[in-house]
Amino acid sequence: MSDGFKGQIILLHGLGRTPRSMNKLASHFEELGFRTLNLGYNAITNEYVTILEQLDTQVSDWIDIELPIHFIGHSFGGILIRGLLARHPEWQSNGNRGRCVMLGSPNRGTKTASFMLSHWWLKHFVPKVTVDLTPDSELIQNLPEPEIDTGIIAGNVKFNIVIPVSWYYKRATDDAPGDGVVELSNTQCSNMADFIIMPLHHSFMTWDSELINEVTHFIQHGKFSEIYQRVANQ
Repeated sequence: MSDGFKGQIILLHGLGRTPRSMNKLASHFEELGFRTLNLGYNAITNEYVTILEQLDTQVSDWIDIELPIHFIGHSFGGILIRGLLARHPEWQSNGNRGRCVMLGSPNRGTKTASFMLSHWWLKHFVPKVTVDLTPDSELIQNLPEPEIDTGIIAGNVKFNIVIPVSWYYKRATDDAPGDGVVELSNTQCSNMADFIIMPLHHSFMTWDSELINEVTHFIQHGKFSEIYQRVANQ
């Protein structure tokens, strides 16, 4: 039963993080009257399909089919959302059609994943799913894009001293514009409804109050506000 909720929101964190990194977003939407499901997963040793199957079970058991279903994913969380939606076209139907916001997700892969896997001192310390996040991986090449309205927020702060990945981001990507983990152009989907750039680093964007406002604006209106720079699909 809908019980007066405005809708439901499924949140998925990024690699190396936990649901705590999405707590501020979850609490914000709960205060606005949404049901929220803030999920965790183990990407250190599990493969993509294993993670997806576990999440599929959890989400399927929780979803209220009478309510719109919205999704918010940070980084790898966005790739998992794409996998869930590909499995469940009924979640994208007109009856309960929601929206999706991806935050720095490597929708076209990222050269930082390729760089880590090509260096022996790094490849033994990265999550197992890193192999799926290179630009030429089978997953990235074949994973369907969402059919629901999707907004993408990308950051453009390349370096943060406490985030090791950003130490070699410049070398891995030929200093491409990006958020210190994912190149700006690789966050995009071909059918995205809106795309903005914010002055944020990849690792800490989910806690930013202005980003949360933009996510809210998209969930409610299907577009971001007019505050931040828009870039055409590249």
